[in-house]
Amino acid sequence: MKLPEKSPAVAGHPPENWGPILDFHLHASRILSSVADGEKESYSPLPLRNLTPEMEMPFNIYIKCRPKDQSAPEFVLCCPKGQIFQREWHRKLKKLKVPWVYFPLSEDEAVLEFLHGNLKEITPRACRLNPEKAALVLDAMLVWMQHFFTTERGRTGAKLDMALDFIDLVFACVKRSKNFLSYVVEMNHHDEYLFRHSLNVCIIGLAFINYLGFADKDARSFGVGALLHDLGMIQVPRAILQKPGRLEEEEMRVIKRHPAQSYYILKHLPAVPVEAIIMAQQHHENGDGSGYPTGLSSGSIHPWAKILRIIDSYESVTAGRPWRKAKSPKETLWDMRHDWEKSQVYDSALLRALIKFLGDRD
Repeated sequence: MKLPEKSPAVAGHPPENWGPILDFHLHASRILSSVADGEKESYSPLPLRNLTPEMEMPFNIYIKCRPKDQSAPEFVLCCPKGQIFQREWHRKLKKLKVPWVYFPLSEDEAVLEFLHGNLKEITPRACRLNPEKAALVLDAMLVWMQHFFTTERGRTGAKLDMALDFIDLVFACVKRSKNFLSYVVEMNHHDEYLFRHSLNVCIIGLAFINYLGFADKDARSFGVGALLHDLGMIQVPRAILQKPGRLEEEEMRVIKRHPAQSYYILKHLPAVPVEAIIMAQQHHENGDGSGYPTGLSSGSIHPWAKILRIIDSYESVTAGRPWRKAKSPKETLWDMRHDWEKSQVYDSALLRALIKFLGDRD
């Protein structure tokens, strides 16, 4: 059967007996499984793997559908807040190969608390043995970043403590499993690339500093800096961030403000480690003095910012951007080595260490 053209759930008022609607009106041709960046600013995707059947949901859950004779998608409420998410509904969505559900952005705090609570049962050993468990950690971190980046009310000491829980778990995972880093590459991320990039930089960075021998307490501060280094990007217009072609000179000037903007935001937040603030400010400084925002030379750049500079470049190129295709890790490292030989942009010892670190994982 086809999805009704006018369902009461579309308006946010589900019928009393919603289960039969889900059971009998979901149709594979009407369910949209793809996720587009910035497609619907009032909703955000959440991988289905995060929903446990037979659990009461503390937030509203929607699916994205294409109603009959309409080109634009609609978001249909499939499980209201406070209702048990039935096992049969979960089975139905999996059968239809629907990888994501959606939640209203206005409820992101409830979603984040829910995901954070789910991680209490996840151990580094579980992540090592089960990629699905590792994916749950990354999902929660993505929602955390979306909340922290886009809402000032989310930038509290309690939310930073939550981030430290994530970082502690990730660092414990990368110390015990080489596979954890590969999950980042293989995971089908669903968020805008600003959040994907920040998450990837954090995970790769934590794995790399473990290779360098960092202590747990230093890993926490480094992880916060890696997660939040691009916080200032929220002040860059979306049209610039998603522009498919080469940026104009004025657009580049706007982009180059983001390290200083990240610094300004972070220095006014409680409990952010000073090293993390410096990392955000200096992560685009180059060893030869050609970087921004202040053109520091190698001797004036914080050692952790030098690490972040390398990881940030590596992730950006291997992941690709709207204006350029992704390159392979091998090609990326070759280009970075060439940049160093030409102008000493990167710290040579750290670049050699990264090449060896990534080579050891092949």
